[in-house]
Amino acid sequence: MKLTSILSAAAVGLSAIGLVDAQQNQPACSSIYTRKELLSLTSTEWNLYKAILSAMQRDGWFQWFAYLHTAWFGQIHGNSQFFPFHRRFVYEWERVGKQYNSGFAQPYWDEMRDYRAPATSQVLTSNWLGGNGQGANMCVQNGNQAGWTMTYPSSHCFSRNFRNNGNMNTWYSPEYINSFVQRSANMADFRPGIEFSLHGIVHLDVGGDMSQRNSPNDWIFMLHHTNIDRLWWQWQMNGHLWAMDGPNYDGSAISLDSNMPYFSEPIRSVMQLGYGQMCYQYASNPIRRRDMDASTESRLVSKLPKDVLAEWFPQTAKSPIAEITPSAELIANNSGKEIPYPGKIPMEWVQAHGLKISEAKHAEEDARRFVDAMKKAGYKSLH
Repeated sequence: MKLTSILSAAAVGLSAIGLVDAQQNQPACSSIYTRKELLSLTSTEWNLYKAILSAMQRDGWFQWFAYLHTAWFGQIHGNSQFFPFHRRFVYEWERVGKQYNSGFAQPYWDEMRDYRAPATSQVLTSNWLGGNGQGANMCVQNGNQAGWTMTYPSSHCFSRNFRNNGNMNTWYSPEYINSFVQRSANMADFRPGIEFSLHGIVHLDVGGDMSQRNSPNDWIFMLHHTNIDRLWWQWQMNGHLWAMDGPNYDGSAISLDSNMPYFSEPIRSVMQLGYGQMCYQYASNPIRRRDMDASTESRLVSKLPKDVLAEWFPQTAKSPIAEITPSAELIANNSGKEIPYPGKIPMEWVQAHGLKISEAKHAEEDARRFVDAMKKAGYKSLH
C-alpha cells in the first residue's frame, strides 16, 4: 500500500474580509463542505459512504490509520496535542475518503443524544454501525463492518465488547458538556476535562478494537473524534479561537508554532475552520431531540437559581435568556428526568496508558459535582 502524501500548510494569506489576522497564516477556503450528524445522512449518502469505507478497508487504510494512532499514542494523549492532532488526523482520513468520491465528508455521532442508554442507540443497530460483538472473540456480526477481518496489529475479527455486561454505562449529558464548554478558561482546563469524560468513556464502553490503541479499526473512532472536534470548535467560538496552552508531549510549553506529531505541521495550521486545509463546517444537529431545540434547552437551563446558573453556566447567566426567564421559575415539575451520574473511567486503564490519574479523577469529580448541583436545584432534563 502506498502511504498517503501529507500536504504542507499554505503560506501567508488574507482573511475572508481582506484583513490580516496577526495569528492567521492560512488562506480562506474557496469552498466549504459540511460534516453532518450520522443519522441525518440520506440513504443515498449512507450507501455511498458504506461503499467508500469498504473500499478503504480493502485497500488497507483502516490498517494504516490504526498503525499511526498506535505509533504516536503517547505523544497525542494526556497533553495539549490531543485536539489539534486528532483534528488533523480525522481530516487526513477524510481526505483519503475523498479520493474514492469527492462527496465524502466524515460525519459525527452526537453521543450526548444517547447518553442515558448508549447501547440502545440507533447508531448501534444493524442498519448503521452494528452492535456488540458475539462469541469468544466478540466478533461484530451486523452493521457496516460486519464480518470484517482487521489486520493490525495482527489478523483478528473486527470486535466490540460493550462494558457493563453489554449494556454500557451512562455517558455525559448535553447539559454537562454545555456547562464544561462555558466554564473552561483555557486549553489546559478544557483538554483533560473532555479527554477524561466523553472521550474516554466512549472508547472504553464500546470496547473491543475501540478500547485499544489501534481504535481507528472501528469507524466509531472517526465518528467520535469528529464529534470531539465539533465540541472543540464550539469552545473555540466561545472566545478561545486561538487558545493553545498547557503542556506539549515532551513537557515543554505548547504554542501555536509547535509541530503536530507525525504531520510535522504547526498547530496554527488547523486552528481555524474555513482556512487552509480545514475547509469544512459542522451542520447544526437536527436530531438530538426532535421536540427540543437548543433554544428550548437554554431556556430550561436558565430557570436554575441564579447562583447555580452563575457557577455552572456562566455564559447563559449573562445572556438575555436569563433575564427573560426568571430563575424563580424552576422546572422541578416538568416531564423530564434527573441527570444520572456518568459511568467511571477505571484508574487502572488511565495508569496503564501512561496518563495522569489526577486529571482523570478531577474530571470525574467535576461531573459528579455537576449532577449533585442539578439534583439539589430540582433540575429535570428533557434529554
